[in-house]
Amino acid sequence: MNFPEDFFLDFHAHQRMPAEKEIVIQSLFLQYDLITNTSDKIFFTAGLHPWHADQLSIEELKTRLEQFINSKSIIAVGEAGLDKLKGPDLDVQIEVFKQHIEIAEKYNLPLIVHSVKAHNEILKLKIESKSKVPWVIHHFNGGKQIATEFIKHGFYLSVSKHINNEKSRINHYLGELPIEKIFLETDDFNIDIKYLYEYAARKFNMSIEDFKKQLIKNLKGLLNEQ
Repeated sequence: MNFPEDFFLDFHAHQRMPAEKEIVIQSLFLQYDLITNTSDKIFFTAGLHPWHADQLSIEELKTRLEQFINSKSIIAVGEAGLDKLKGPDLDVQIEVFKQHIEIAEKYNLPLIVHSVKAHNEILKLKIESKSKVPWVIHHFNGGKQIATEFIKHGFYLSVSKHINNEKSRINHYLGELPIEKIFLETDDFNIDIKYLYEYAARKFNMSIEDFKKQLIKNLKGLLNEQ
């Protein structure tokens, strides 16, 4: 796959198209999304979001997800995960998430994780499953201790608009995290990925150009493309 080092990478978005010199990874909702826009600057992931965990049977989930994988349409599984504030019962979400873990392992694909008020449960599932593929917590905004634990257990952290909010926890320690485990994303917010790069690069005392190269390097490492 072609990932130019001088492009901005938006690691996780929904239906957003890339602007000039941008790469966008679009997250598809497995129950109804189709790939309608094709471009060498758009890549896809697919999963059953925890809010929708009761909208497909386990068999339907496996069938749809494996169709995407077998057609080489996606570069990672997810987003999937746990959300204690929204969606069906947590037991249902956990069972569905475990199916994503199994499929990601079977096909050796990274797993994109949605985690709301469930960081400890996600970490526990990673350890218990003995999953060997990398997991990425998207839109991470937790404290430094859990960030350190996630990274210790092989996670990447994708961060978004919270990094420039002084009331946000991650604003105060972002630059202390290992840069090789970081991504930036717009998610579904109306925010310019270039602005996030400018802010994060300052936190890491890096130039924009070096920061772009590093995040593309991180993506290649995530996808085992190096």
